Amino acid sequence: MTEHACNELDTHAVEDAPASAPRPIAGRSAGLAVPKIASFDAERRAAVVVLGGAEVTALIDDAVESAVLATAVARGERVVVDLDGGAPTIVGVLRTTATPGVDTGDDFTIRARRIAIEGAHEVSLRVGASSLVMRALGHVEIASKTLVARAEGAQRFFARMIHMN
Repeated sequence: MTEHACNELDTHAVEDAPASAPRPIAGRSAGLAVPKIASFDAERRAAVVVLGGAEVTALIDDAVESAVLATAVARGERVVVDLDGGAPTIVGVLRTTATPGVDTGDDFTIRARRIAIEGAHEVSLRVGASSLVMRALGHVEIASKTLVARAEGAQRFFARMIHMN
């Protein structure tokens, strides 16, 4: 298992079947299915999905990121499985809740080791009457009723000129 695999596979289906040729689903017609994903092996690009009450081994399409599958397992989300061509293949994850940056939602928490936000001309953060605007030419504007800056160490300001009123 890799660090991206969300949980231990509780079946030997992935280990028993070669990653290049999982067992086809007997008696299933071609098309799409939306089963829950039980577990996956990011290294082997194979997963176990619960389809029709049975655990079935499925390939993972190269376009599907392991982090997306890990979230699907943790949240109990369904995956989109292509049944055409014999071997079931996960081609996506069915989202049923808002996605930050795509949808509008009440609350979002983004957890990452590093987050980068880039704008070619401007990046703005606005909350009520407060805003932070950064422009490409090096201008940063903070607008607020009250501005509080705290530091455990020294606060340093470097500028050619400081205007205070």
